[in-house]
Amino acid sequence: MKYKALLIDDSKPVSYFNKVVLERSGKFSSIEVASNGLEAIEALDAGYLADIIFLDINMPVMNGWEFLEHYQQRENHNIPIILLLATMPRQAEQDKLATYPFVKGVKKKMLSPEMLEEVIDQMILV
Repeated sequence: MKYKALLIDDSKPVSYFNKVVLERSGKFSSIEVASNGLEAIEALDAGYLADIIFLDINMPVMNGWEFLEHYQQRENHNIPIILLLATMPRQAEQDKLATYPFVKGVKKKMLSPEMLEEVIDQMILV
């Protein structure tokens, strides 16, 4: 089975790198890239049906926290979200993340083939 991913990050180099990792895995038929949470909401509203969302927190226009709040208000908010962060969240942020049942993990910002396999096989898309 091939999956669809939505990458949300304002860093073009990070998005490019992560998209290449997803493409090279051979497990994704479609990868949409958004440079902020608002673009991601617009892609979802336009009908993009992602199987998984990779989300950065610190972005302009609509940051990751604002995206999570917006996403939670959606009728269908069952797409698993993996946060890709440069540093691991503080305890208060971890507690806040625990209130979003669709957030399925927090990983280091740059995807690796091994990390992607772990996400696919053990956590999300089984």
